[in-house]
Amino acid sequence: MSEYSSSHKKFRDWQRILTSINNVAEKCAGLFLLGMVISISISVFARLLYTYIGIPLSVPWAEELGRYMMVGSVFIGGAVAAYHLRLIGVDVFISAVPERIARWLRFFSHLLTLVLALLLVWKSTQLIGLGLRQSSPAMEVPMAYVYTLMFIGCVLMCANTLTHAVRELLNVQLPQQESAEIEEAMEIKNSVEGAL
Repeated sequence: MSEYSSSHKKFRDWQRILTSINNVAEKCAGLFLLGMVISISISVFARLLYTYIGIPLSVPWAEELGRYMMVGSVFIGGAVAAYHLRLIGVDVFISAVPERIARWLRFFSHLLTLVLALLLVWKSTQLIGLGLRQSSPAMEVPMAYVYTLMFIGCVLMCANTLTHAVRELLNVQLPQQESAEIEEAMEIKNSVEGAL
C-alpha cells in the first residue's frame, strides 16, 4: 500500500514539474503567435505602401520570419494543448460507455497520440540534421533552428501524452486547475448544444 501511495506522490511531483514547463511553453507559444502577426503585418504594410503609394519597400524576411514563428506556435502550442487535453477528438464513444471502460479508451487514445508524437520526434531529428547544411533564403539562418522548434514541441507533447496515459493507468485525478478547465469547457459545450 505504501508503494502504491509512493508512486502516486512521485507522479504528482512529476505533474507539478510538467505544469511549470507547460506554463512557460504556453507563454512561448503566445510570443511566437504575436511575432507571426507582427511580421505578417509588416509584410502586408510593405505591399500596401508599394501598391498605393509606389514606395518600393522589400521585406522578404518578414514573410519568412512569419512562417517560422507559425511553426513555433503550432508545435509548442500543440504540446500545450495536449497537456490541457484540448486536442481535437471524438468523445462520443467515451461518454457512452461506463467509466471503467472509458478510462481504458482514453488510455488507448493517449497511446495512439504518443506514437504519432514519437514519429514526429524521429522525423524532426532527421530534419535538424538536414537543416544544419541548409540556410533559409531570405534571413540566411540555419534551417536546423526552425526544425528544433518542431523537435521541442514534439518532445513536450510526448511527455504530456505519456503523463496522461500513466494518469489513466494509476487512476489519478486531474489537478484541480485542469478539472476546473475541463468542467468549464463541458458547461460551454452543453449550453451550445442546449441552444441548438
